[in-house]
Amino acid sequence: MKRTIAAILSAAMLVTAAAAAEASSSWAKSAVDTARNAGIVPEQVDQAYTQSITRADFCALAAAVYRTWEKSGNVKSVDKAVVSFSDTKDEDVLLCASLGVVNGVGGGKFAPQQQLTRQQAASMLHRLGNLRKNAKDNVKDRMPHVFADGADIQAWARNDVYWVYNQGVMNGVSGNRFAPNNSYTHEQSIATMLRLYDTKYAVKDDSTSSTDSKYYINRAVVGPGVSQVYLEDAKGNRLLTDYKDTKGEFYDIELFGEWVTLRKTVDYQHDVHNMKTGETLENYAVIGTDGEQAGWLRPSPENGGEVYGKDRIIYADGTSSTQTYDALTDFKDGKAVVRVDSKTIAAIDTTGKTLWSMNFAFDHSKMAVEILLAGDGKGDRFVVVNRDGSSYTIIAGGKRIASSSHALDVSQYSDTYIAAESTGYYALYNFKGKKLTKTYQNAFNEVGQNIYSRWISNTEYEYIRCDADGTNKVLFRVKCPNGRPGTLPTDGAGVYALRTDEHTITCFDRFGTTLGTIKNDGAMTQEITFENGCVRVMDKLYLPTGEEI
Repeated sequence: MKRTIAAILSAAMLVTAAAAAEASSSWAKSAVDTARNAGIVPEQVDQAYTQSITRADFCALAAAVYRTWEKSGNVKSVDKAVVSFSDTKDEDVLLCASLGVVNGVGGGKFAPQQQLTRQQAASMLHRLGNLRKNAKDNVKDRMPHVFADGADIQAWARNDVYWVYNQGVMNGVSGNRFAPNNSYTHEQSIATMLRLYDTKYAVKDDSTSSTDSKYYINRAVVGPGVSQVYLEDAKGNRLLTDYKDTKGEFYDIELFGEWVTLRKTVDYQHDVHNMKTGETLENYAVIGTDGEQAGWLRPSPENGGEVYGKDRIIYADGTSSTQTYDALTDFKDGKAVVRVDSKTIAAIDTTGKTLWSMNFAFDHSKMAVEILLAGDGKGDRFVVVNRDGSSYTIIAGGKRIASSSHALDVSQYSDTYIAAESTGYYALYNFKGKKLTKTYQNAFNEVGQNIYSRWISNTEYEYIRCDADGTNKVLFRVKCPNGRPGTLPTDGAGVYALRTDEHTITCFDRFGTTLGTIKNDGAMTQEITFENGCVRVMDKLYLPTGEEI
């Protein structure tokens, strides 16, 4: 009898444990319950909630939503295509494929058990959403959102990602990322399908939005070629009106959270004011900020020459490190390099924690960090150059990557560097020393993530894409009447704009895939810029697809 009771209790415990394992996460419970009650959760999806969903099971969800809409007359008239796959006869898969919601993987196959990625889910949700009557799919609904990892979104999914994000169907993940290649779980699939099924369940994504600044810069023209810059609060009230003798009027202002760099006149003389504490540091400037994470508070060299060893790490909330550093590089991706002593350099994170250190004798009187096209050395990769130009050394990730008596230029986006093989002749190498391209004459520059420009003639350049493994292709050949082109205009997350002829701007991603073209009939007398992921051409804004806003 005791054994029977024990067996019963043991079985009950196993059932309870299994039920707990099957339970959805707390954030998803309400959505799962609501979707189940709406009849749009197939049995095979209504379990193992935190496990990755397959392509076939996501089709089952999509088919359930479509059939529910169809019964209520809430779908557009669609000519269904006749499709078949050699590896599945699943009715839900075939329905979704016939509606254009999903595609095969090639070779007549569907790969039903392959895990779905987040960007694949976005594409399916967008296509399914467009089958609903009165679906919104105009320019406004596909406005870009600049995700921190937006460069990883494939061209075929980019508009879909924007659409599901703007419709409140799919959120980003922490840190303003979309994580396009991550797998998608059962409960995430159910929650997003519910938001698509009925717009009343759509959500606003607060996890990806940046903290709004409390301060604003207002620029006012006060005369021909003369402007004054003011700092204001969110209500438009002018700030710092009692700052020294300025009356709150400055030549220039730069913001980093609670830190304000003030330039009073055209002369390069800076003060830094802490809006939170009221502290003012004369002859200092904020430089090398890494997004919203951290930056350097550094004695301004324009106010009396270089001062070493007195740099402090500052944070957007107005705090700073008590320890001072001899910073060699700006922060990038939460890392910067500092000189520890006469024989040692180290990389630190934004808290000051050492990430790596190495023996390297850096002498300020004889050496400098090379100024690159993209700015000073960034993160934990940079070029050290002897001040007499006799030697160049690349440091990256705590290793000496290359040294040469000719110029070296380390890439900011890829594990590559450009080496001058002789005066006026350049080639691209990876960090293992493998030559990736042929030798080019006169100019070869990194202008984007894995994107390089090379000189053809005085007025013509060729743009190529090259990975660190040597895979490369020519993207564009363009006229540059004003000489050497600079870094490509970018949204900051892997989308670029290039003027490819007199009236055309071509937008493409870091993979070299063209996203769209913008035609401008008039003269383009202003630089191409990006504003919140959109392209500014003269007085008009466009999506990277070429659609005018």
